Amino acid sequence: MNIQRRTLLRTAAGLVLCGSWSDLVHAESASALVPVVGLSSPLVDIGLGTLRRVFLGDPVDAGGRRLVPFNHPPRTRARVTFDQAVLGLGPDMAAQYWVDQRIRGGARPPRTVASVALLRQVVAQFPGAITYLPVAELDDSVHVLTIGGQGANSPQYPLR
Repeated sequence: MNIQRRTLLRTAAGLVLCGSWSDLVHAESASALVPVVGLSSPLVDIGLGTLRRVFLGDPVDAGGRRLVPFNHPPRTRARVTFDQAVLGLGPDMAAQYWVDQRIRGGARPPRTVASVALLRQVVAQFPGAITYLPVAELDDSVHVLTIGGQGANSPQYPLR
């Protein structure tokens, strides 16, 4: 199914379930993932390509600090969605990528943190840390980044 048709079907289903367009936008943005950093970070936006490089283990400096990625556990909804949207990899392909990197002495995978609460705490306290969270899981301890100038409410936002 192509992306436009899938988006149209999701939109139509959302209108039926939510009752209005504004409710749909709110419901979809609540399930969207957003990259987050600590409050002290000067970052406000990150490109999708840069986000990809960070989570594939490439050294990336931004805002005067090396970005240090932290992941959700494998096969969780957030991780699968993020890996597919940002890395272009399904769960098995992502796992194989990191096995290949280990065998070749390449990049090390992002550290995995078991819970959303702990992810927020790590990002809030560790300078340079970056992760992604569902909008519904945000609090005032972290700073949300836009992706290529697009926020979670934008139709072009890549992390739905």
